[in-house]
Amino acid sequence: MRKTINCFIPYRESTAAEQTIHALKESSIVNKIYLLNIEPNKTLSTPEGCEILPVDSLTSSKTMKMIAEKADTPYILLYTKTSALELAYKALERMTDFLQDRECGMVYADHHEWKNGEKKKHPVNDYQPGSVRDDFDFGPLLIFNRTEFILASLQMTEERKYAALYELRLFLTLHSHLVHINEYLYTETESDNRLSGEKQFDYVNPRNREVQIEMEEAFTRYLKSINALLEPICVETDVKKGNFEYEASVIIPVRNRARTIDDAIRSALTQETRFPFNIIVVDNHSTDGTTEIIGQYKDNKAVIHLQPQRTDLGIGGCWDLAINHPRCGRFAIQLDSDDLYSDTHTLQTIVDTFYKEQCAMVIGTYRMTDFRLNTIAPGVIDHSEWTKENGHNNALRINGLGAPRAFFTPILRETGVPNVSYGEDYALGLIFSRQYKIGRIYDVLYLCRRWEGNSDAALSIEQTNANNHYKDSLRTRELGIRKKYTEELKNRNEIKRFIHSQLACWPLAHHNHEALQTVQIKELSINGYTFVVQCNAQRAVSTTAKVDKDSIQARPCFLCKENQPKEQKALETITANRICVNPYPILPDHLTIAHKDHIPQLMDENIFSYDDVRAFVQKYPDYALFYNGAHCGASAPDHLHLQGVRKTDVPIIPNVQQLITHAQTIDIRSMYFPYLEEEEDYPLECSRIYLNTKDYPCPLVILSSNTHYDDSLLYSALAAFPPDEDGQEAKFNLLLWKEGHLYYTVVFPRSKHRPDCYFAKGSEQMLISPGALDMAGVIVTTRQEDFDKITEEKVASIIKEVGITVEEAEKIPGRYFDEKAKR
Repeated sequence: MRKTINCFIPYRESTAAEQTIHALKESSIVNKIYLLNIEPNKTLSTPEGCEILPVDSLTSSKTMKMIAEKADTPYILLYTKTSALELAYKALERMTDFLQDRECGMVYADHHEWKNGEKKKHPVNDYQPGSVRDDFDFGPLLIFNRTEFILASLQMTEERKYAALYELRLFLTLHSHLVHINEYLYTETESDNRLSGEKQFDYVNPRNREVQIEMEEAFTRYLKSINALLEPICVETDVKKGNFEYEASVIIPVRNRARTIDDAIRSALTQETRFPFNIIVVDNHSTDGTTEIIGQYKDNKAVIHLQPQRTDLGIGGCWDLAINHPRCGRFAIQLDSDDLYSDTHTLQTIVDTFYKEQCAMVIGTYRMTDFRLNTIAPGVIDHSEWTKENGHNNALRINGLGAPRAFFTPILRETGVPNVSYGEDYALGLIFSRQYKIGRIYDVLYLCRRWEGNSDAALSIEQTNANNHYKDSLRTRELGIRKKYTEELKNRNEIKRFIHSQLACWPLAHHNHEALQTVQIKELSINGYTFVVQCNAQRAVSTTAKVDKDSIQARPCFLCKENQPKEQKALETITANRICVNPYPILPDHLTIAHKDHIPQLMDENIFSYDDVRAFVQKYPDYALFYNGAHCGASAPDHLHLQGVRKTDVPIIPNVQQLITHAQTIDIRSMYFPYLEEEEDYPLECSRIYLNTKDYPCPLVILSSNTHYDDSLLYSALAAFPPDEDGQEAKFNLLLWKEGHLYYTVVFPRSKHRPDCYFAKGSEQMLISPGALDMAGVIVTTRQEDFDKITEEKVASIIKEVGITVEEAEKIPGRYFDEKAKR
């Protein structure tokens, strides 16, 4: 049989080493055994058929690169322990079978271990994208694809003493898979017999600080390579927002802690503060007398005793119940039922930090103690690995963020707490650290009491794996979100840089965009919908534009590249469109997206690419695009174009769900469920088209769809609108944006371009020429007198006049299905 494996094992002269060497030599596919001598000053005898390699460390860059150089077989075996290795029948053959998969970079397997003289099973977890902890349990036997190992080692440009194997593993995942074999293929001896509750704090042991710094550096490089590295969070949280009866609430979820609950409550009650606070104890169906102990505080108004009716709440569910209680304070602060605050000033210190740092979450420092409050190893846990610059990134590498944890309640309510009894705090830490500043307190605020009653004191390997798998799944999801976030940020910055560069070199555009800061605005409310009226003199060029055929033909097209000012540049795209800054903006960062060719303003499905429109809002999700039909708002009806503005500036966008609620469903389309008949049978991701004729000033059509979009719904709807008198495209305005995984399109069928008041004489005249933004809630006036006299009634009248009638709108569904039948 072909010898396909070179083996690398740590070596010191011992019976265990002899047993491992013997086990490897027994395999017919082992080529050579290299012994990694971690004590180079010590003279060792060389076993037959082996070669000794002096190394500075088993986990250094030099060692990994030496292995890469020595490896001249398809596979590399690395054993990371000095204890004896026993191989199961044809274990190495089985592991290399998996490595023959072209996408497999490394394999590892379940195994047995000798522990206190007893042979026990040691299963390990599947590797997920979020399995990025440096202490992920692969077991000590790893076999690599040689090519992938070498490729990963070449990406390790920094010298590492401790983190090289970790970094190599991370970079392996960039182009290959780490595969878990669910078979017990070897046996090793476990020398660390501590309980799970004692091991979990190893990474914060001060003695390991130098190691952790290297691990963080390696992990940060990895995050950067996968585009998941976040910039430091600088956005402050307005923690004064909202009205609360209590400034803070101590949250204590509890089940069956008769021995400790009274201590916890009294620890909270003795807090000395300059503000009112309360204690919310969520008693989760205790049966050991805990309920009666809490009941002793029934006359104390500061203690709220919640007893949920549900029986399926975990710790996270209890937290969620507490923070949504009407008497929950502005800040929700942790106190586990086993634990105590370190002194009477903990709450005041935490709340002061919220206000000082304007952050959404505060994390303190705790001290490990026994039940009598004697300090036990590892002592003070301050999570000093956290830095303002990189703590939110490094949070993905470690298994916890510290205690006590405190949250700004409005944001925590919006986020919600996962209903689990392990990792809910870590899940929140990842979410908050991605979006908000985290305040840290490095003075001891909290005493974490370890005793035999702790829920995590002595977990089985199966429960430990389940806990780690859950946190890995949280990291997997979070990495995906952060990758998307960094991509969106990159695109957002691309647009910002482009706009900034244009305004820096184009005086006209700079002047008009600067002038937006002084534009007068006023808000009006019509049937609960907001309309923002602005007085914007710079828009007169569009509002009063002549759009008759002769006038259009007589002037050069200002959207054609050759006719544009020399200062005007375009952000070129791979589509047929050019992105330009609009020199006469209605709103900040106003863009024009013009077709590269001079073709008419028609949303013809043979000309107009709706895929390009969706691609734009997917790449730039902060933007909404709008289309003004050739006869209802387009000042360049001879050149196909759309315009883009920030979603946050368009009043109708946050109200789309209200519009849908009051709308009639016209049709539902699903690529996967084409034959369903009842609306409730369709999944939410289907394309849906609605007609609203009730509460908005004019009838409108709404289309919601996911990425699997059927354009025929839109074109069937447009064909169902009242035809234009010249036989051309029906009059309409269109607004499109992306929210989450859904695309929304709002279409305003139009009966006319300009209202009668535009052509009136004297005091009756108002130069208002509605386009898509006007219909969507941004009314543009260009004269002071029009701005001053416009009212809710006049806005509603204008929008209603230029829209179609309810009677005409009610014909759309019938026409729609007629058009749909033709397709």
